[in-house]
Amino acid sequence: MIRIFTSKTQKFGEKGEDEAVTFLKKNGYKIIERNVANVRGEIDIVAQKDKTTYFFEVKTGREGSAVSPAENLHPAKLKKFLYSAELYRLSHRIDGYRVQGIIVLQKADGTYAMEILDIF
Repeated sequence: MIRIFTSKTQKFGEKGEDEAVTFLKKNGYKIIERNVANVRGEIDIVAQKDKTTYFFEVKTGREGSAVSPAENLHPAKLKKFLYSAELYRLSHRIDGYRVQGIIVLQKADGTYAMEILDIF
């Protein structure tokens, strides 16, 4: 199912996810799926690199904002995300995997900076 982004915030998040995908591809990841929903939540990006499957939660923000995008990776969100990743992993019989966050920061000049955070 294709997810349609309608609000400004959703469109900004979608742009962040697009930037994260570009970043991952440039760094040798193969994108398997995006926006995978299940009964527990959603996985923004499922990727693979060197026989390891990666589950990414993407958080996008603007440079200078009062709240860092990393602050949105709070325990309740991470719990839902980990459950979603585990369901995907089990249903696809995946052994080697990592769960990570990607912080996408839009700079004042319109460019983006990325940071990958290990979650699990």
